[in-house]
Amino acid sequence: MKNENIIIIAIAVILIAGVAFFANDSLNHPTGNETVEDMVGRNVSIPSNPGKIVSTASPLTSLVYMIAPHKLAAVSASFKNDTKYVKSEYRELPAIGAWTGSKNNGNDEALLNLSPSFILTSPKVRNGSVVQSDLDLILNKFTTIPILAVPETANLTNLNKTYDFLGKVLHSEDSANKLKSTLNKYLDLGKKNTEATKANPKKVYYAQGEDGLTTSPPGSEHAQVLDIVGAKNVADVNLSAQTTKVNIEQLLLWNPEVIITTNKNFFKDVYKTPSWENIYAVKNKQVFLAPDDPFNWFDMPPGSNMIIGIPWALKVIYPDQNKDLNLKNEVKSFYTDFFHFDIIDDDIKNILNESAPNANLV
Repeated sequence: MKNENIIIIAIAVILIAGVAFFANDSLNHPTGNETVEDMVGRNVSIPSNPGKIVSTASPLTSLVYMIAPHKLAAVSASFKNDTKYVKSEYRELPAIGAWTGSKNNGNDEALLNLSPSFILTSPKVRNGSVVQSDLDLILNKFTTIPILAVPETANLTNLNKTYDFLGKVLHSEDSANKLKSTLNKYLDLGKKNTEATKANPKKVYYAQGEDGLTTSPPGSEHAQVLDIVGAKNVADVNLSAQTTKVNIEQLLLWNPEVIITTNKNFFKDVYKTPSWENIYAVKNKQVFLAPDDPFNWFDMPPGSNMIIGIPWALKVIYPDQNKDLNLKNEVKSFYTDFFHFDIIDDDIKNILNESAPNANLV
């Protein structure tokens, strides 16, 4: 009888513990819906414990990937098949396109078939205001799925509030706070460098396209890393568009000391192109190619992928002022925290040497 009582008591303890566990679990992971205010002031009902979600814009998709990759049901564009720096579980996610920008190639049916818990959309911001037509496009297309607007994904100096919002709705506050801390650290480095070099800032040109004659002026989302590190963007044109065409004659007059490009063909050919040979940056081997695996460090798309471009730009544009900045360590930490990949030292060395063969970045 005594043994039977002990068994009964043990079973009771297990049952009580089980009830307590599931009670606590329901508190930590509530079911049902909750109402949240999105980043344009709309009240939206979303699942309290959301499953997979989708994003309608590449910069926003990249941002979600960095904060909570396990929450993504799909990506905007496929990762490069030969990338070494994305785990297979993410590289194999379906690509459903994007519903923004000039391409606007989103696949409505593919998105609906995923049955996401909610959709994140990123209407453009121009002159401080959301472009309402961008938001209406998504609201009118997907009327059966909750939609949260996250307009600020491109401007690095305004990303803190976006990290806070996404960390909350994706239940990934710790990850979002870690990334926000890294961003703020690099923005502070940029401010210090800007102050230290304001009397004589380096003249820099951002070369886009295979001929290098498309660029982005100061204030553009695409050239914001130059603004952050205190470089003088030589593209002295009005910011009527995010990008603009220039001619070689104008570029010769600007005569930049440093050229940064995101185009591999331009980078490969610039030192062999006669019309460029008298530009200071070319004569002095100061042309640099922004790394782009798995995302570009400097641009395209403009957004959180450019955060690592801040220390990289500091090293290639202002090497003397940033001798103590250990770029290899920064890249290693960034790939772990933002890209969820533990990159090895040899790969870091190869990436940095390919981007700046005439600089000592490692």
